Formats: sequence, C-alpha cells, structure tokens
Amino acid sequence: MQGRSDFPLTDQGRAQAKRLGGWLSALGLEWHALYASPLARAWETAAIVRAEANGPEPSAEPGLAEVHAGSLEGLTYVEIVERHPSYTSRGVGGIGDFAEFGGESYDEVQARAEAVYRRLETKHRGHAERVVCVGHGGLNFQLLKRLICDPVPRVCIVRMGNCSATLVRFRERRGKFMGEIVWHVPVELMGGTSREGAPVA
Repeated sequence: MQGRSDFPLTDQGRAQAKRLGGWLSALGLEWHALYASPLARAWETAAIVRAEANGPEPSAEPGLAEVHAGSLEGLTYVEIVERHPSYTSRGVGGIGDFAEFGGESYDEVQARAEAVYRRLETKHRGHAERVVCVGHGGLNFQLLKRLICDPVPRVCIVRMGNCSATLVRFRERRGKFMGEIVWHVPVELMGGTSREGAPVA
C-alpha cells in the first residue's frame, strides 16, 4: 500500500510510462496542459510520457497526490491483514475511506477531487483544450467518478491499473456540464507484453 508515501517509480513503471507515451504519440493525441501529482512516482511517469509524446512540460497539482492510507502505507497485503484484520471485512462501500487507519476519509477524498476539478475547470473550460492528469489509482478513480456522475456514487467499479489511460470528453447535457468516458484503455492493450510476458496486440 503506497498511499501518500513517496516511493520511487520502478523499472516496470518506467517501461509502462514509456509504453503509454509512445501509444499516445502514435494516436497523435496532443494536449495543452499536463498536470501531475508531485509524488516522485507520478511525476517521473508524467516526465516520461511527455518526452515520448513530445507534449508540454508537467505542472505540479498537489490535489492529484494519492489518497493518504494512514498506518496501512508501506505494508504488503499480508501485513495489512495481520495488523488490521478489519480491512478485509469492509464492504465495497469502504473503498477510498482510510479514516479508520489514520488516513483520509471518503468525504475528504471527495472534497479534494472536487477541488482539483474546479481548479482545472476554471482554467480550461471554454478553451477547447485537452488536459492530461497523471496521478494515482485511488485518487484518479475518485476524480473520474466526479467527472462523469451526478450525484457521485459511493460505489462504482472501474479498474484503474498503472498507466491506464482514460479519455473524458466534456459537454453540456441538459443544462449540466459534465464528462463522458470516450475510452478507458489498460496499458496491457497499448502493445508490448502483458504481465505474463505474452505479446499483446
């Protein structure tokens, strides 16, 4: 469980970031702004993607930092189960809520996702600009829910694997400006090899 702890990007993470950047470049997908979590693993991912796709330099967006997981951070799944047995007995409604372990509550995470959205909306809405956000699975998932759902559901399942890419397009829908998912692609479908080492298309 990494959470807010500032672990470095691994060699596998660098390879995945390079694959993502190359894939975006092959699509000809350009962007006007690149925002990244200041945590080292996300910041390096953004720098690699930018270099591969020849986009603008990243800007730090502290709100994109991963969800703070409290005393669970730095522990393996086995260690979490041993030290905090209640973690595995929580229902799906407990996803994204780490208050019990001294981390962020679900409501705090939602408030942070809302604040990130509002800052980016204020800066980019009305300019027909494409914005890239490089963050972390936990926060990205909560932000995605905010972008496409009204009201934001507590339970929603979307696999947010490392270096997956999601294109969200915004438009007015019956008086509400909101996003819709155009595509959501895991890194395994961007070419190269799967986790098992088998080629993928």
